[in-house]
Amino acid sequence: MFIKNLWVDSGGQVDRLLDALRGHLDQYDLLPELIYVVSAGEANVLQDSRIVEFIADLEDGGHNIRFVGSACTSFHAAVLSFSKCSEAEALILNLELGKERQQECLDSLGIGVGPDQDGLDVLVGVAATWICREYCETHLCQISSCDILSQAPSLSGAPDLVKSIKQVISTNSSDDTRVVSFDIRSKWAKGLLKGFSHSDKASWLPSIEENGWHYLSIKPLSELINYYIEETVTDLWLLTLGGGGRVGCLKIDIPSPNFQGFLSRLVNVEKLVLEDAYIDFSSAQHLADTLGQDYLSHIREALRYPKRIYRGRHNQIFDWVLGAGSWRTLLEYQGARHG
Repeated sequence: MFIKNLWVDSGGQVDRLLDALRGHLDQYDLLPELIYVVSAGEANVLQDSRIVEFIADLEDGGHNIRFVGSACTSFHAAVLSFSKCSEAEALILNLELGKERQQECLDSLGIGVGPDQDGLDVLVGVAATWICREYCETHLCQISSCDILSQAPSLSGAPDLVKSIKQVISTNSSDDTRVVSFDIRSKWAKGLLKGFSHSDKASWLPSIEENGWHYLSIKPLSELINYYIEETVTDLWLLTLGGGGRVGCLKIDIPSPNFQGFLSRLVNVEKLVLEDAYIDFSSAQHLADTLGQDYLSHIREALRYPKRIYRGRHNQIFDWVLGAGSWRTLLEYQGARHG
């Protein structure tokens, strides 16, 4: 699998970021028919009608929209989903929009900026990644490997996860390979890092999130730009932590004509109804906006990825399907609920 091109923008309000994304997409005469939309906050991002309108416009333009995710490893989820379909190319859009909506997901898990929490502070952003199967020398890079590893809910869960990370890295590494750290401002991250020796980490490159800013699912893409493009580190493992005990492992290399574009691995897919997820988040917001009640526990309950039943399932992704049949219908449904 290859990345044809990549674009990222971060910081600012929803309107500015959506306008910037539209401007980027408008420069292409023809985009892939298949478009993956991902967000670490799952359907909570869809509480903003401007975002639903943006997606509905893409669908009206003839695109097949897939809303998939797996916490902050949602880019990996889209890559894994694409690996199991027959399309030759696809566009992945990371919509980490709306500071309040994204932050409350972290706060609901106790890792955000609330009192006595870990301190992860969301940096909103958008990204567009054009992926394809066929080699071309002008492609940006090659995705040689992609996995979402999961920590099992057992006493040996953390050390077993560390072993799995080491095993995945070792199967596709050379003396020139560099690893980008998954270090973030979280107790869980610090605990996992203790499972790696000083020599293991001696040549690791710093995580973009060490200062506390949390890029959500855009972390590996921003690091790809920082290290692969700007610093020309062309043999790279990008490690990304995701909520619910996940670690995304993404191997990036220079495109090779000898590389086959398919990633072969078992992918666990949970299909869900998008409207149901939207209602769950909308109900939680109603508690805060109308009744003035504490709603973060309801946000946590609405989130799919933290649920215990998915712990220990590697390459677990979520695929939310519209029961209504179209994003335009969802927008009208949203208006009726808020009207």
